[in-house]
Amino acid sequence: MQGLLSDLPLLGVLELIHTTRQTGVLDVEADVPYTVAFLGGEIVSGGILDWLGVEALYASPLVSDSGSFAFTRRSITGQPLGTYDHLITDWARVGDEWEQVCAVIGSPSRVFQGDVTPFQTGRSVRGAARELERPVFEVAQEVAAAVRAGHLLPLERHEWFRLRLKPTGQRAALHPVARRMDGERTLGNVIAQGVPVHEARTYLLGELRLGLRFPGSGWVLRDLIWEQRHSGPPAGVPSSSAGSGSTTIN
Repeated sequence: MQGLLSDLPLLGVLELIHTTRQTGVLDVEADVPYTVAFLGGEIVSGGILDWLGVEALYASPLVSDSGSFAFTRRSITGQPLGTYDHLITDWARVGDEWEQVCAVIGSPSRVFQGDVTPFQTGRSVRGAARELERPVFEVAQEVAAAVRAGHLLPLERHEWFRLRLKPTGQRAALHPVARRMDGERTLGNVIAQGVPVHEARTYLLGELRLGLRFPGSGWVLRDLIWEQRHSGPPAGVPSSSAGSGSTTIN
């Protein structure tokens, strides 16, 4: 089964797979590409590239006006993430709330600083969620509230600044951002040397769409797309200069 999302809405595709008790994987090719795995019509997994699980699924757009889908029957194992109706309801609700949150914070990759634990010395939402061992969405909601209240300020830094890339092939010689990447400099280093953040973001997003993969590429892709839609700090909120970071991104 395959088709265009403009002809058959994704909710209708999901419902058809569920009601006919199909087993296999649904690939959604849209602005945010993602997969949903079914076992006997129940959702057992899903997410964006290598970012999988309920949180990743809820960060995947449930409604898209353009793109395509393809369902492939294959052997699947696992346990349902929840009852189908409850899962779809939560997916729709959290998806809407993610858009409201990112309108304030940009994306969970954005670094914030203020007198709120653990942001005193600057931390991204994702970094704080890892440190606190809490869901990213919950932390993002709290950060958005703290930004609105003036307790946290966004810095012009993001988790993906820590990436070290060594481009190869024709694009490595032609793309102005790629020419600065040598496997040693981080994207944060390159930005600190004068490359605008939006140009680095556009370059990285383009490479991911062309097939660049690394551990964490799924949530990086999701965050970059959120940032493109909600770029810049909230109105009236200043941001700091760019920085670099460590060698890995998890």
